[in-house]
Amino acid sequence: MQDPASISSVEKRGLLPNLAKDDPFEYSHGLSGVDQTGNFLFTNVLVVCFMTLCGAALILRLTKLWSAHMRHINAMGKKEQAYWGQNRTSWWPWLQKNLFMAPLWRHRHNRPFQLSSAITNGTLPGRFHTLLLSVYLLSNVAYCLVLPWDRPDSSSVIAALRGRSGTLAALNLIPTVLFALRNNPLIWILKVSYDDFNLLHRWAARLVVIESLVHTLAWLVNTHHAGNWRGVGEILSANASYQWGLVGTAIFMFMVVQASSPIRHSFYETFLTAHRILAIVAIIGVYVHIDLHHLPQLPWIKIVFILLGLEWFFRIARILWFNLGRRRCTRVQIEALHGEACRVTIDMVRPWTPRPGCHVHIYLPALQWWTSHPFSVAWSKPDKEWSPIEDKLPTSEKDIEELFSLRRSSRSISLICRARTGITRRMYDKASNSPNNTFTTWGAIEGPYGGHDSLKSYGTVFLFAAGVGITHQVQYVRELLQGFADGTVATRKVVLVWTVPSAECLEWIKPWMDEILAMPRRKDVFRMMIFVSKPRRPEEIRSVSETITMHPGRCPIQSVLDREIATRVGAVAVTVCGAGPFTDDVRAAVRRRVDTCSVEFIEEAFTY
Repeated sequence: MQDPASISSVEKRGLLPNLAKDDPFEYSHGLSGVDQTGNFLFTNVLVVCFMTLCGAALILRLTKLWSAHMRHINAMGKKEQAYWGQNRTSWWPWLQKNLFMAPLWRHRHNRPFQLSSAITNGTLPGRFHTLLLSVYLLSNVAYCLVLPWDRPDSSSVIAALRGRSGTLAALNLIPTVLFALRNNPLIWILKVSYDDFNLLHRWAARLVVIESLVHTLAWLVNTHHAGNWRGVGEILSANASYQWGLVGTAIFMFMVVQASSPIRHSFYETFLTAHRILAIVAIIGVYVHIDLHHLPQLPWIKIVFILLGLEWFFRIARILWFNLGRRRCTRVQIEALHGEACRVTIDMVRPWTPRPGCHVHIYLPALQWWTSHPFSVAWSKPDKEWSPIEDKLPTSEKDIEELFSLRRSSRSISLICRARTGITRRMYDKASNSPNNTFTTWGAIEGPYGGHDSLKSYGTVFLFAAGVGITHQVQYVRELLQGFADGTVATRKVVLVWTVPSAECLEWIKPWMDEILAMPRRKDVFRMMIFVSKPRRPEEIRSVSETITMHPGRCPIQSVLDREIATRVGAVAVTVCGAGPFTDDVRAAVRRRVDTCSVEFIEEAFTY
């Protein structure tokens, strides 16, 4: 009879029947040969590095926020802001130019690599992102290579690699999932955009896949060495833990292909739904694999499920609160416009306070049941504007607070959606074929997201937009002009530069621009330049006034920026939203002038 003391802990759990401690598969299961001391060490190192990076980013963000706040307080209401318009150090502009604003190489950053007119193959990360990702990826490679190479048995070394790669893969699942969440708390803590976190998510996910593959191959090498393919088959058929682990690795590898840029951008709505389902199944596989072996990494996978659960709880709660009332739900009116675009007006059940630069995800079950699409909020209509004729004067502090709350909150928001493929094409086609080019349906919005950048502390603000990117800029214009009239912002010069393919596109924002042009003291601070790249007739190019001008051809970004910077007031902010080539050109123009004045570059991108 076999001595009970010789039975391995794995066998006792029923994972590998009939295997004793000295069995040939000793280094194929459990913690046999695994360097747990090294695993815990490098786990702690990775966590400390991550927390240190977050801490450094938070300190940098708080420093910038404090600087902006002091600039806002000191420059508010003042025309002379020369002190704030100059760089006070030489090292910060150098870092801005060569690290934080810089593309990876030369000029290209958000310009996609075109495989064809309809298929793209991704973009290049910036220089700072590349540095972060390189340190992250190479450190994980180093952790996997620091193994007990002095062991006499090579199978034991491979077992240590199996344990190290599996441990790191499980740990890296946490940031991989965290970075993908729309409600990622690091977004509002660090004021980093979702687009940046999505870039980090993609690379962290690739690292998890590589480490999972190494983990699986290390197990396979030792198992094949001990029992050939027959032994591999027997262990897989007898053990649910390995079956689920293999399922997780296989799905992870498939997701890399499924999430490749050509597939992701060609079929985004389908990709997103399938990606979420595959991720859940793969993580369940990892959980079962770890749980059946009673491994110490199980709490990490529980954290992943907690993050996913909280994400969906907040998303569903927000959707239900703003879109579902006792008697009605959110109504959506979609109007087809010239230039293959739609104006979408959303009438919600409850008011919210949209921020300039924010975006929402819109759900239209009548057009596509299973997915949502992100759009910048172009306009919001206040719930109530006080009228001295219709309304009585506020008589208490509470009345004043309620009045200003109503002015800020809104039940009605508007979007502009350019018809591409998928749901945007369905929206445009249905509206075009409806009476008066308009139809109404029920739907929901989720948000707001983004809108973390305040421009109130800058004396000069440039807002560059290409095509439908104007939706990101219009609310900034309204906020700054209203603040200028009220004396609550430092801004003394607002320049909106919009490039469009044809003059018909001006119809997209006409109702809102009419309101902006009627704002008090608008002419003192606001200028708008419209560049029509493909005018059909010369008479289309007609300037409205000295402050609203139209020009044929593409926008000469560098000359426009240089001319306006020469007459700047205070610190300068340059924001841009548009196609990749356009944003890259604006970035390059700003980098050339970082040394000459205090300038901040803010880019809104949806590269995911």
